[in-house]
Amino acid sequence: MSVTVFTARSVVTLDSAVSQANAVAVQDGRVLHTGMLDQVLADLGGHDITIDNQFAESVIVPGFIEAHCHIIREGSLSRYPWVGSYPRRRVDGTYQPGCPTVEAIIERLHEAHAEMKDQSESLIAVGFDVSMVGSRTLTLEMLDSVSETRPIWVMQSNGHVGHANSAMLARAGVDNTATDEGVHRDENGKITGEIRELALAMFLGVHVNLDAGGESAIWDGGHLARQAGCTMVTDLANIATKKSIEGFANVVNHPGFPTRVRYAPLATFMSLRLNPDEIADLLVDLQQFNSEKFAMGPLKFISDGSIQGRTARMNWPGYCCGSPNGLWLGDPEDLYKLMLPFHKAGYQLAMHTNGDEAIEVGVDIYRRLLEAHPRFDHRHRLEHVQMATDAMFRKIKTLGICVNLFANHLFYWGDTHRHDTMGPAKARHLDAVGTAVRMNIPHSIHSDAPVTPLAPLFTMWCAVNRVTSTGHVLGEAERISALDALKAMTIGSAYLLHCDDEYGSIEVGKFADFAVLDADPCAVDPMEIKDISVLATVVGGVVHSNSGN
Repeated sequence: MSVTVFTARSVVTLDSAVSQANAVAVQDGRVLHTGMLDQVLADLGGHDITIDNQFAESVIVPGFIEAHCHIIREGSLSRYPWVGSYPRRRVDGTYQPGCPTVEAIIERLHEAHAEMKDQSESLIAVGFDVSMVGSRTLTLEMLDSVSETRPIWVMQSNGHVGHANSAMLARAGVDNTATDEGVHRDENGKITGEIRELALAMFLGVHVNLDAGGESAIWDGGHLARQAGCTMVTDLANIATKKSIEGFANVVNHPGFPTRVRYAPLATFMSLRLNPDEIADLLVDLQQFNSEKFAMGPLKFISDGSIQGRTARMNWPGYCCGSPNGLWLGDPEDLYKLMLPFHKAGYQLAMHTNGDEAIEVGVDIYRRLLEAHPRFDHRHRLEHVQMATDAMFRKIKTLGICVNLFANHLFYWGDTHRHDTMGPAKARHLDAVGTAVRMNIPHSIHSDAPVTPLAPLFTMWCAVNRVTSTGHVLGEAERISALDALKAMTIGSAYLLHCDDEYGSIEVGKFADFAVLDADPCAVDPMEIKDISVLATVVGGVVHSNSGN
């Protein structure tokens, strides 16, 4: 069989047996050998070898694995007007400019409204973040100034809060008589147009479609992942049906699709229409679509909301801004009962936990599950884990729980958390990747895209430098090395997805999945990691170039 040897300026293998390499030999889509070129060629002297020098001046690292994102939503949201404060990458590699002020957001909405010909069509915009525009929110009056007749919806980047104008409220049948929790009112009891958490169900999927594009959105998500250097991504809150998963699999398994995908059925929402036995039957049925490129990951459960959205559950002293405690999106006792049969059946579980009260409850639920039915190597996960204390991490380690830390919080909401939500003392522990490294707790770091950009090098930069958007170093003791950040974004993610035997490092026998960079993230100034360019990815030995996008 023929062997292709990719050469590079250097190859960071993350293989403990390889200290230096500038060549990777690939056969049948897997790694056959790594090391210095002369030695690799000598060792493979009996093979039919083709030397590929297209990356000779570049650096090869294991392909990035984004263990917590929403890749379909990442693709679909690229189709909507962007009102976030920072630029957002389009599928063609260009960027939509950011809107740094509320005035700029309203101007962007006016432009989008003027471009729409059908006056009955809803205007949907995405990416709004109160904390990045001086803590100014969007009011009903602001959105009505764009149009009083066209329904308008602006989704916050956190995914937990949206804003409607009067026409959108009317379309959903929401008025001043509404009693639903999450329909926000001002101090005079007047509806503000802000819709939170469970109340979103009156709008999303009914009057607001955030999943436009169908199969095209999946393709767009794949191309965005390729540009970011991801060879595996996730869809970590998939409301799975047999028809939707079959269609998802057909796209991802196409030879031209540039990344692998692991999806997580959203058991919390599935339980609203199916009983546990019906969910179990569906999960078994869905696994017929598993392949090397596409497969089921953990089951997803949700406990609380978002800290920056003031809907996460907080321990004493609560929100320093005076906001009331957040919401349980999954009652703790109900979550335990829902998760127990799937834990017993051998499934991996992943629980969304943001506030420290939710993390504490999540750890206790996993403790109860493991006491009721002990399991070896379960790799159950806590997602986001923004506010875990040292004591919580010690319990996490004892129980063998994995943590998936949302490192991007540090840049985007670090200042908000210092001043407006948890306060400066607690904020020092925000997304404590350093503690996870020191305690040797299995961990990954993630973007939660599209909540923040799908950009692993930026996520690594956040974990290494812990710099907020104003330049403040938040919790210097929790900084990690660039090598540890690379491990978290590759082999750590693969471990959390239960596939580190096949992916996550450049080792003999593993799939030949690489990211090709113009610099070594472990060798540059730590503040320059985010500026490294991704030139290409290699998935199963197949090159996907970023040139021309």
